[in-house]
Amino acid sequence: MNLRKIASSAKFSSALGICAAISVAAITVTATRCKNSASKSARSETLQDSAQTAKNKNSVYYCPMHPQVKNNSPGTCPICGMSLVQRQDISEEHVLAVTPSHLPEGHAPIRLSEKRLQMIGVKLGTVLKQPLFKTIEAAGRVAFDPELYTAQNEYMESLRQLSRIQDSPLPDVRRSASQMVESAKLRLKILGLSDRQINLMSTSKNSGSNLLIPKPGENIWIYAEIFEMDLASVHPGLDAEITGSVLEGKTLTGKVVSLDRVINSVTRTAKVRISVSEGMTHLRPESYVDVSIRSPLGTQVAVPFDAVLDTGKESWVFTAEKTGELTPRRVTIKFRAGDRLAIATGLEGGEQIVTSANFLIDSESRLKAALIAESNSPTPVCPTGEEWHEQMGHCMKKTGPSDD
Repeated sequence: MNLRKIASSAKFSSALGICAAISVAAITVTATRCKNSASKSARSETLQDSAQTAKNKNSVYYCPMHPQVKNNSPGTCPICGMSLVQRQDISEEHVLAVTPSHLPEGHAPIRLSEKRLQMIGVKLGTVLKQPLFKTIEAAGRVAFDPELYTAQNEYMESLRQLSRIQDSPLPDVRRSASQMVESAKLRLKILGLSDRQINLMSTSKNSGSNLLIPKPGENIWIYAEIFEMDLASVHPGLDAEITGSVLEGKTLTGKVVSLDRVINSVTRTAKVRISVSEGMTHLRPESYVDVSIRSPLGTQVAVPFDAVLDTGKESWVFTAEKTGELTPRRVTIKFRAGDRLAIATGLEGGEQIVTSANFLIDSESRLKAALIAESNSPTPVCPTGEEWHEQMGHCMKKTGPSDD
């Protein structure tokens, strides 16, 4: 019995020894694996840290307001105190495309994320090919024109006189009567009437009394003073709208009949005569009114006025390219028509352009062009004992130990 107990104890002890050996071996393997894993992780982290350090070392931070101020780490601008921002890498494509002929001076194409475009309020619009109209506003008055009334009656009388002596045997009398007709006709031309209007006057039974005080049922005349810069857009037959306090909220419509051929040397305006058929007999001669004449300017390539940036030297818009870039492009302006601009060259109908937040986009474009120009320019050579200072943008005396 004792021998069996001793054998059992020996077997149990042997089993415990084997288990202990196995446990020690497992612990040793596990420890070795953990050590190897930690070593690999440490090496990986070291490599990542080295790569990040190299990246940070190559990073350039600059001031948005003073691009010449640069640093290898974040900080503030010594000139204006703004926080420095990290400069993105400039692709070779942008470097090579910095000065195409269509770009305005000091600008470059830019690319912004959708989130940033929304933040600064960028909106796009389509270039349209559409008919444009120029609205000419002018001060007017109800006509009281004794001079034209007299000239009309003199012309009519000269025609009657010529008719009476048409069969006269005296050539001098007939010549004198013809000269009177031509003289009266010339005076009407000077007052702004055309040949067609003068010829129609010879067959009209209207005495022209509506140039003085219109009678019930007669047309009334409105005289508008048009500045010489707008005269090229005004011609007989155009529609005109007449408003004013004397009309008690009513709007009259009329047609341009004639324009003076002589410009007033004091006001630099020419008189435009407008005939209004729906006369109001209570209107007094010389009453002031407001006149609006709408002149067609034809079909034009048109953009909103706010879409164009103009320095006086050159004009440009920002086009939205299919590549996602916003590209500044020079344009030539023909004229302005209300809130639209007619474009002579630089754009075609159907193109997409920036119509709002243009100044912010323009600032980004100028900054991009400055950075590209700086990246292309070599570091200046400084005199002996001096070195180039990136932040200050000029050579300064060396602060370190001398090279000697």
